[in-house]
Amino acid sequence: MSAVAIDPAVLAAARTDMAALLRVSAVHGYNEGIDNHYSLAVDGRDDLFLLNRYGPHWSEMRPSDILLVDLDGNVVDGAGEGQITALQIHRQIHRARPDARCVMHTHMPYASTVASTKTGFITRLTQNSMSFHGAVATLSYGGQVQGDDEGERLAAAVAGGANAVFLQNHGVIIVGASPAEAWLRTYFLERACEVQVLAQSTGDELVLAPEEVAEHTARQWAEACPEEGPLLFDAMKRLLDRDQPGWRD
Repeated sequence: MSAVAIDPAVLAAARTDMAALLRVSAVHGYNEGIDNHYSLAVDGRDDLFLLNRYGPHWSEMRPSDILLVDLDGNVVDGAGEGQITALQIHRQIHRARPDARCVMHTHMPYASTVASTKTGFITRLTQNSMSFHGAVATLSYGGQVQGDDEGERLAAAVAGGANAVFLQNHGVIIVGASPAEAWLRTYFLERACEVQVLAQSTGDELVLAPEEVAEHTARQWAEACPEEGPLLFDAMKRLLDRDQPGWRD
């Protein structure tokens, strides 16, 4: 379909960032075959977002594989279709929480493992986990997201202020104000979950930081995120340029 009125340079840069997110996620093993999905609200618009099209493996995603979608789930620019669960989840979240510009849904292994335990994610266990202290939600599994009701239930958790939502028996949703912030959170969430799984596997008693220390550390992370996020994301794109030349085409 024909493009809507958006600055072409802005749209091209956003599509490149989306392709980068998907490719670096594949490098880290965060994808599940051709499934899972990310979205990015277009700068200056609250009614349009970018979404990876269903079909390509994340390791082969290019800017041309990124669709422009409206809040009703209609593809308004780009060739191909979005996965039905992707359309339901992302359009509902972008509608419910406009400041969550970038929304990432993955089945990355350690976070999905933690999401399948009764204990759940422990935000006072490590420095990395403390970055999410006070900003995590957990939802029971409600089946594949193929209707408005389930999409709205997931969106409500994000609308409540959570930056990471653990979907029991399923995976996670992570949001950020930008691709860089969302990537930073996704990377460190998986690292925190990996250490938690390893710590729990020892069978020894876990050492948890005091509540006030976890709160203090979360504030420190929030202050550092605007600087560290772009630095980390730029580094990831440089690695793609080195190891996967042509990915920007």
